[in-house]
Amino acid sequence: MRMLIDRFKDGAGCVGVEFTERLVRLLQVRSWKDQLDVTGVSIQPMSRTSEPGSDQDVLSARLRSAVVAGGFVGRRCAVCLPRNDVQLYVTRLPEMPEDELREAIRWEAADRLGIDHKSVEADCIRTGAVAEGGRNEILIVATPTEVIGRRLEAVMAAGLRPMAVDTHFGAVARVFSRHHRREADQSSIRAVIEVGDTSSTLIVLHGERIALCRSLDIGGCHMDARVAEHLGLELDAAADLRRVRLQAGISSEVSGIDPSTDRAVHESLRPLLEELAREVLMCLRYYGVTFKGQRPGRLMLTGAEACEPGLASAIAQRCSMSVEMDDERATLQRLETSLLGTRMNNCGPASAWAVSAGLSLRSLAATRRRRAATSLERAA
Repeated sequence: MRMLIDRFKDGAGCVGVEFTERLVRLLQVRSWKDQLDVTGVSIQPMSRTSEPGSDQDVLSARLRSAVVAGGFVGRRCAVCLPRNDVQLYVTRLPEMPEDELREAIRWEAADRLGIDHKSVEADCIRTGAVAEGGRNEILIVATPTEVIGRRLEAVMAAGLRPMAVDTHFGAVARVFSRHHRREADQSSIRAVIEVGDTSSTLIVLHGERIALCRSLDIGGCHMDARVAEHLGLELDAAADLRRVRLQAGISSEVSGIDPSTDRAVHESLRPLLEELAREVLMCLRYYGVTFKGQRPGRLMLTGAEACEPGLASAIAQRCSMSVEMDDERATLQRLETSLLGTRMNNCGPASAWAVSAGLSLRSLAATRRRRAATSLERAA
């Protein structure tokens, strides 16, 4: 009986807390019959007039309201920092022991951030690519310790218990790798383009392993600025106009904007969408050269800004590949159905919740690994 109770508890992931420059999303999912169901969900806007997290009392109060309204099970959580707080870059290093590698990336990250190496938190991912001279390609993620501490203090003040700090691209990779964990799945190559508030990220996955990750400096805030400039609007008005336009494209129950205004918005954004498509193509070409002509079998588009009209077609035309909004198991479609059944209105597209869903899945992945290790011990 005890084992059955533990398995029921393990079915629900931790609370995924995704900080962005505009808002904070909280999502808890449960894996049920190999599908994702929403256990709890909440969202809180962030002030645009000040740096998110600079006012700890306000941040803690908003997080506390989100936790109370979310209907979450338990208080464990995984946190993702805003992208502007995180440095993501690629370097090449010779083969070395793991402890020496971690020390090397800490010093290199400190040099990039211009702070003491004792004041930086850094981690790395081996992509599997090997450059000339046998140097390994390493993806480094770094942020000042002070930044992490400030966010975690607010999260704990809201009543949550952080168990990990994760990256947005790691969370997205976890969502789209749920069915690619076996050794035989490592030959399954997929590319995911995640379009966020301040930037976009291209991820190439070999099974569940990240083989390529590149940050692209185009996101929703750049689209808002382009619309505001070309239509002579205030930035907030341009953002509201784009939000209504996106909602109209997602739901038939939301009335759209005037057709002439819609065309004007599209024309103002077209050069930016084509620029993003070109950057995606350049990254895919780099991947093809690095991994000796390999090519992703699927190209998926996700993220809070992924439903921008014309974006998918621009990428598909530039890259000569079909662009899909979900994986072959319709993971996000199921998540969207579950989101619509919650008490929260205007959840937005399911793709906007890909990061927070991946954060929530982190604890389930840890449970899966623990059970596998236990099974091996029993077998031995």
